[in-house]
Amino acid sequence: MPARRGPAAQTLIGLDIGSTSVKASLVAPGSGVLHVARRTTETHVVRGGGAFHKPAELLATVGAVVAECVAEAGSNKLVGIGIASMAEAGVVIDRRGGPVGEILAWFDPRPERQAAWLERQIGAGPLFARTGLRPEPKYTLPKLLWLREHKAADFTRLRHWAGVAEMVALDLTGELATNASLACRTLAFDIGSRAWDAELLGLASLSPDAMPVVLPLGEPVGRLTAAAASRLGLPSGIPVAVAGHDHLAAAIGAGVTRPGEAMDSMGSAEATLLVTRRPAPTDELRRGGFSAGCHAIDGLGYVVGGLQSSGALVEWFLDTFLPTGATEDRYARFAELLDAAGPGPVEPLVRPYLRGRTAPHRDPSATLEIEGLRETHSLADVAAAVVDGCAYHVRWMLDELARVTATQLGSVKLTGGGIRNKRWVRAKAALGPGRLEVVRTDEAAALGAALVAGMASGVYGSLTEALVDASPFDRVSAPAAIRSRYDAAYLDRWLPAVLTKLRQSGPS
Repeated sequence: MPARRGPAAQTLIGLDIGSTSVKASLVAPGSGVLHVARRTTETHVVRGGGAFHKPAELLATVGAVVAECVAEAGSNKLVGIGIASMAEAGVVIDRRGGPVGEILAWFDPRPERQAAWLERQIGAGPLFARTGLRPEPKYTLPKLLWLREHKAADFTRLRHWAGVAEMVALDLTGELATNASLACRTLAFDIGSRAWDAELLGLASLSPDAMPVVLPLGEPVGRLTAAAASRLGLPSGIPVAVAGHDHLAAAIGAGVTRPGEAMDSMGSAEATLLVTRRPAPTDELRRGGFSAGCHAIDGLGYVVGGLQSSGALVEWFLDTFLPTGATEDRYARFAELLDAAGPGPVEPLVRPYLRGRTAPHRDPSATLEIEGLRETHSLADVAAAVVDGCAYHVRWMLDELARVTATQLGSVKLTGGGIRNKRWVRAKAALGPGRLEVVRTDEAAALGAALVAGMASGVYGSLTEALVDASPFDRVSAPAAIRSRYDAAYLDRWLPAVLTKLRQSGPS
């Protein structure tokens, strides 16, 4: 972001609510990010599988990061709040406008049987043609079917359904609305007509009026109520906007807004995303395990592939091999191990499928594998193999994304918390494809949400004006010798091993 130029008369807050942490960025138009507040997202695990968040805990965490940014703003006037969040996670809203029960986490596997039922009822091909999604347990419609069966007392109180961003906006404004980039991750939204699909919702005994209203980007959901303003130490009436799915809000914060531009968004899960002129859910995309959907920017589409265990795999490594100490200390020790491993690549190969494989070639049964580990290898080699394995998979996703869309990727913008891991970034730069452009802020989604808040409050007259404050980037390259070694490790060892297993397991 541009350097701060002194006190700003106006500020904006952008929220990024994720499954690992909740972030809020305080942004001064023309001056950049002034402060970032972070808190851990509380996640509760169900024995035998399943995960959820408690609405009251999540709303309290949001309140804490907003209040911290308000304190940092001082006398500078806050004029808008924008909200981005993880998709798929959501909760029942009752007739009084309050959340009921638990927020099923996006990665909760329990609705697997309901997803399979949807595929039998409608067919994977027709579902994809309408929604851009394959029937998987993480999406909203299977969750609704599961709730109806297993949490009937909660389901019968349902007046509306809200994703996480919508729930927070409802808490702040009393109004329920969303952005198309979140709606299109429900398996109940027709991405061609950009409208809720009455037939699909009817399978869960619901109608489109149970779902949030879909607003154009930058239109406020509502304004801060007196009760919410009092809690946060703010004046009432401040516009609040839903900026969209965190990956798409990050695309705005990183300036990835034109057809043909690509982004690699690193978080607990990792997404490789290509902007398209419109949503285009072809059957080749479906067979490859990719999704198609609506960009947060009206009229545009995207194609995306996901690795569900990217940052989550690092967390697994920390919990398994470095289980004691503060979070900051464990990350510092992990960085020291990567330094000790050298520039790479290392000999052990990791196939990073802690939570199965989504794309390319979906395989929920794929598991984490470490190949070529010998007694001469150290913990530093295993740590480096973890980040190298994730980088190899992302190269595979990007290559397949370019192939199925007939797009040459000249450059890829890298965003997310993973950009703080320098060795990981160097591995990505060595593997390509194209130039690697590292976005300077590691909170691009929160920045994108703040830019949308600026549109909602009139600070920016248009998206074009808002994008002037998108994050700049740095081009990162790797020496030719390291590029050659990574290319050989990927093409001669990692990819052939994955493709061999893929052939053995048959089509996804």
